[in-house]
Amino acid sequence: MAERLGARAASGLVLGAAAIAATYWGGWVFVVLAAAVGMLLANEWDRLCGGSGLGPQALIHAAAIAATALCGGAGSVGTAAIVIGVGTVLSAAAAAFAQRGVAWAVGGLLYTCVPVLALVWLRLEDEGGRLAVLWLFAVVWSTDTGAYFVGRAVGGPKLAPTISPGKTWSGSFGGIAAAALAGLAVALTTGAQAPWAWVAVSIVFSIVGQAGDLAKSKVKRHFHVKDSGHLIPGHGGVLDRLDSTLATAPLAAALLVAAARWGIQWQ
Repeated sequence: MAERLGARAASGLVLGAAAIAATYWGGWVFVVLAAAVGMLLANEWDRLCGGSGLGPQALIHAAAIAATALCGGAGSVGTAAIVIGVGTVLSAAAAAFAQRGVAWAVGGLLYTCVPVLALVWLRLEDEGGRLAVLWLFAVVWSTDTGAYFVGRAVGGPKLAPTISPGKTWSGSFGGIAAAALAGLAVALTTGAQAPWAWVAVSIVFSIVGQAGDLAKSKVKRHFHVKDSGHLIPGHGGVLDRLDSTLATAPLAAALLVAAARWGIQWQ
């Protein structure tokens, strides 16, 4: 157990540092990283759904997610949306031809492409985008860390025993509390307006992220898979590590659009 915790902490620190550095740098560094990670997600999703990870369906998915990130990075969100649409049609056709689940193919492509585009678009927003992405990472990572340690220390009733037996209500509330503190810390260190509003939004995002985690766990249960991959020591696959981010990134992009429309500043 100690060895697994050490591997989890070490890999988390390395990946976290890389994500923070790429976010801070922005530009094509962030876009290329998003595209690369997205292609890994496409590979894992295909294998999760019973494919080899390298077949036509997986390659279409990977190409679509990479092209989506690159188009978004070039500032052409409309083109990126067209890429997603075309990729969806091609992925469905490939799944039907191979007599595999069309809904899983289409759902997987949308599940990964839309959040990647959302993250890339967020980071294009200069300083406000940088802050938004860093805040999102802080909330998601704090939720994961708080839920893990509080859940193990306190235990208690299971949150969703038929979906993810290891998760508890105490861990869920611990994750929410950690996210609230992370949101408050970001607001105070950046001098943002209405820090308690940041706390409230962080709580909402923590809940959404945990729901995304459970949804991914339900998919794994459906396909009788424990982990989506084994690339990240202590965490499993890339999909296992990013499930909460995939759930919250589109919501963060929508929030930024709403804030701009209502004249609310992120900082």
